[in-house]
Amino acid sequence: MTSFARAATAVAAAATLLSLTACGSENAAPQPLSLAAPAGPEGTPFWDVEDTPPADAVPGDILRVQPRSDAPAGAQGWNVVYVSEIAPGVQKYVSGEIYAPLNPGDGPRDMVLWNHETTGLADNCAPSRRSLYDGDTARVPGIAALLDAGYIVAMSDYPGQGLPGPAYYMVGEVNARASLDILRAVQQLPELDASRRYVEYGWSQGGQTTMVVEAVAGSYAPEFEGLGAALIAPAVRIRDLTANSMRGPENAGYVIATLPGIKAAHPELRYRDFLTPSAMEELPVLADGCFDIWAAAAPLRDAYRPEAMAPGSSWWNALTAIDDFRPAGSMPFTIFQGARDITTPVELTLRERAALCAAGAAVEYHEFPDMDHETVVPTAAERFPAWAADRFAGRPAADNCPAD
Repeated sequence: MTSFARAATAVAAAATLLSLTACGSENAAPQPLSLAAPAGPEGTPFWDVEDTPPADAVPGDILRVQPRSDAPAGAQGWNVVYVSEIAPGVQKYVSGEIYAPLNPGDGPRDMVLWNHETTGLADNCAPSRRSLYDGDTARVPGIAALLDAGYIVAMSDYPGQGLPGPAYYMVGEVNARASLDILRAVQQLPELDASRRYVEYGWSQGGQTTMVVEAVAGSYAPEFEGLGAALIAPAVRIRDLTANSMRGPENAGYVIATLPGIKAAHPELRYRDFLTPSAMEELPVLADGCFDIWAAAAPLRDAYRPEAMAPGSSWWNALTAIDDFRPAGSMPFTIFQGARDITTPVELTLRERAALCAAGAAVEYHEFPDMDHETVVPTAAERFPAWAADRFAGRPAADNCPAD
């Protein structure tokens, strides 16, 4: 039996849909939704997906869903496995999450697309396989406020993070396609009553995804209307980020972690052309934990071959190819950057700001003198929901692009 045949059987056995409106009195609590989508197995077997999509699958098709138990108060969440065309003509199953308010809306709900940060390459490090909260702090900035405002919040794990297969860490277009395709998956859930309008945002690696989503959405997913994007300490151009991280040992773990993602997109690459033998000994650590490689690689003082990033080398060419995209100027941006950030330095973020401004986007840039790569996130979480609300309301976006 094919995966889609099994899915059809699961649909036939799905529970009858519950109404979004509460039964009984007007003050009764809203009832949880039951989605008429294929139900996946409970627990971690949900992510055990070895199949490939059938030939007639289209991006956004849902293989299965699984309810989550950690949605913010007044909301409901699901894990989802869906189809993404990660490259032209190449379809894969990808996992992700969708959250929606319980209260009925006044009309179709607008969508917010979250693009996640570095999480680690092992499958169990994927966001959908972790709790939404660490204590009182959500790993998705501002999600409770966004749901309270009535938006659907959707997010992709990105290909190979969560499900079997290589993770395309820091390969912008692959991950951006998967992010756009989870918006298509939302459209496959009519119970959520989603509009085709969205605002997106991302932190660190998610900044690259966010930038590429804006660059390719017009051609790859023209049925959606992107109204705005926010970048939080964005890690965008992998070649320059790699060169920056190679300057000191504190980021050796980051450099080593990015290499398998680049190799997933360019399988002809060889680790031995980039790493010294001592650094190659650390590659197995990537399978042992989400961030173990940072500590394991910290003692290295001779991690890279002298010619690793020489212009014209195999790795240089691959990184350059990944960076070969330009903003479309299709939506306004807001940027949150810490001045003390050594992972995504100010000068690299200002370069992206300049590219966005040159493309004609309205860009509101915020730089915080006492913040770094992580401490800037809570401030962005506080400010982004109101900025997103202004975009959905059609209010003009602030713009502090430098004068020509």
